[in-house]
Amino acid sequence: MKPLHVFVLTALCGFGLAVAAVYILAGLGWSLLAGAGALFLIAGFVRRGLTGE
Repeated sequence: MKPLHVFVLTALCGFGLAVAAVYILAGLGWSLLAGAGALFLIAGFVRRGLTGE
């Protein structure tokens, strides 16, 4: 799997978790927000590796 595909996949999954967490925002919603934050951090790390900065 190409790194660009990994970046897009993790960013989209993070966005999906964040949207789902906003609708729930109870006990499960906070854990979804934490998962979204983790996926956004992973996507940022992969993007940084793609750009070489």
